[in-house]
Amino acid sequence: MTVLSVLYEALRGKKQTTVPPREVSLAGALTSGLYEVSKAMSAPAGDVQRSLDLIVSASASILRVERSILLLKTPGQEYLVPRSIAGIPRGRQFEKYRQEVHDNVFSQILESGEGMIVSEARLGPERKLLRLMRRLDVRGFLAAPVKGSSGVVGILAAATPLDGRQLSEADLKLLSVMANFAAVALENAHLVSRLDRKAKKIAAILEISRALSEEHHPSVLFQLIVDRATELMGASSGSVILIDKKSGTLRIEAERGLGEGVKETMLLPVGHGITGWVAREGRPVLVPDVRTDPRYVEANPKVRSEMAVPIKWGNEVVGVLNLDHYEPEAFAEEDLELLDAFGNAAAVALKNAHVLGEEGEKS
Repeated sequence: MTVLSVLYEALRGKKQTTVPPREVSLAGALTSGLYEVSKAMSAPAGDVQRSLDLIVSASASILRVERSILLLKTPGQEYLVPRSIAGIPRGRQFEKYRQEVHDNVFSQILESGEGMIVSEARLGPERKLLRLMRRLDVRGFLAAPVKGSSGVVGILAAATPLDGRQLSEADLKLLSVMANFAAVALENAHLVSRLDRKAKKIAAILEISRALSEEHHPSVLFQLIVDRATELMGASSGSVILIDKKSGTLRIEAERGLGEGVKETMLLPVGHGITGWVAREGRPVLVPDVRTDPRYVEANPKVRSEMAVPIKWGNEVVGVLNLDHYEPEAFAEEDLELLDAFGNAAAVALKNAHVLGEEGEKS
């Protein structure tokens, strides 16, 4: 008698007088696991961590294993990090190990999108993963890909069957189902995040639009623009930079997160650095990794990605709006488009100040 048949007969109300204890145990594990999954999928989309924790816990229950772990790819990086763990001590071994997984069997799963039963014999020369398995007293494990809309985003793994059995292809299929649930939870959280960001984007643009009609001091408007742009796009730092026509240099007018003294001391000639290139060419730029861009001039060694847009009066470039991030590939094309809108607002602030200045001189 299978686990599902036990559940089916129970739902029909049929009495079972000779159900083997093992089948009862399996039915209980499956029921408990399915209950955890139902809670995970009904949890608020904004509480993705709770959903993932429930799914990982359910994976261990349904598969009747002692340990389960969800590893997710870090954006812009080539390693996996633990996101949710069941039955494994949160020791330092994972913190040390996370930068090494891209060299082992997990990379095969990430690239192929296929699950795998991993044994010590299958690892071959991958001694680092083998050492980790032995520290955790694991002789083999299941690993299934978590597939998002953009490809494989992580791996769900399970190990150490409670009944001592050998892990099977049937177990791998079950784990793959659980990995699909994890993917759905992540996609839902991503959609909620995008909607939330759109709402914040609209609110920021409305705030700046109101300020443009009420505030006539460009310095105040520049600070508002760089503050909202930095907050909305999660940047590490940002700045509004104007071109000094007399000296041909770029001068920081407003900044956030650059550090003490940078505003006063950082001067770049037009054409130098990424902001200088934007000032000269009049085109926006998105740099996923500044370390690979020959235009970059280092001002902060922590910066890894950058984007900048020109501030224009008609066809004339009068400044640059710039954002930095400490992580590589932190910005996307849609971020650059939004930053361009903030750059246009900075241009309007300058133009309004110029018009008011002329009217003041006439009066």
